[in-house]
Amino acid sequence: MAPAAQAPGEEGAGSYQALYTRYQAVGAELPPAEVQVCRADPRIVLVNVKRGVAAVLGTEAQVAAVREHLPKIPVEQALELPDIARALLFASREALPRAASPKEIERALLEISGPREELLTQAELFARRGLLDKERVAQIRAGSGKYDTARDGMELAALFLRHEDTLKGLHPFAREEIEKLGRTSEWLLENLTPSGARAEPTRRERAPAEDARDRLWTLLVQRYPHVRKIGYYFHGEDFERITPRLLSRVQVAHAGGEAAGAEGEAPEASGGGAGGAGGAGKPGGGGSGGAGGVGGASGAGGPSGAGGPGGAGGGEGVAP
Repeated sequence: MAPAAQAPGEEGAGSYQALYTRYQAVGAELPPAEVQVCRADPRIVLVNVKRGVAAVLGTEAQVAAVREHLPKIPVEQALELPDIARALLFASREALPRAASPKEIERALLEISGPREELLTQAELFARRGLLDKERVAQIRAGSGKYDTARDGMELAALFLRHEDTLKGLHPFAREEIEKLGRTSEWLLENLTPSGARAEPTRRERAPAEDARDRLWTLLVQRYPHVRKIGYYFHGEDFERITPRLLSRVQVAHAGGEAAGAEGEAPEASGGGAGGAGGAGKPGGGGSGGAGGVGGASGAGGPSGAGGPGGAGGGEGVAP
């Protein structure tokens, strides 16, 4: 199990789920037109973000130097990036459509089988006494198989709840038992096909979890160029190694880290070319910024003529 995530400057600040909740609210403020669909591997993103932030903002001395030389860089936002990447990792799991496993299906069927038969037997007795419709109860009894069993449970729960006043005090089943039978049966109907096989996950309308994931990704795409600019300002052309791109796949030796990248570099998506590196703009230098890739996050050059990665108008150039 991965260790608990840490907020900037804090130890054990909270779980990945807590970080997801915190930064989901931040992402929710983004205008819809700015939100980018996330197709990135969040594990690779987390490794690269952690590495980049640690390299240029890992010590108090580094933070102080950035504040002095690059006062327009939002340092606090940059320091939050590792936790946003952790939140993205959690969100990506939440957004995945998932089919129910065979074990889950069998467990649910076992759960409803006893109550379903007991309620059906009781319903048949009520039908013979004229308290319930005989044909309706007979229709529930007809048929066989997993899907039919689940449908029986749903229909029996609805039947008993519909005639609750009429049947009150005439059977031993608590309302909670009947409602639970109904809920579990409905879940089975969602996860079974009429032939009894597991239903495959379907893509319907865009789920809230997907939107949250994309907004967290967008926060990273918008903020991470600040880290790259810091890297370029203090390390020149070596910034590519020190502050890797979000989608870079660089061999990282980890004994037990949260995630590990692979050797090589992930291809950038079309429409988001890599921003060119600016001129060698050290403090007091006069290098000019290179052109940014189309679709990259906007980025201004560093102060004193120091062009950041992508320089004026360029940016990270990383599209998901």
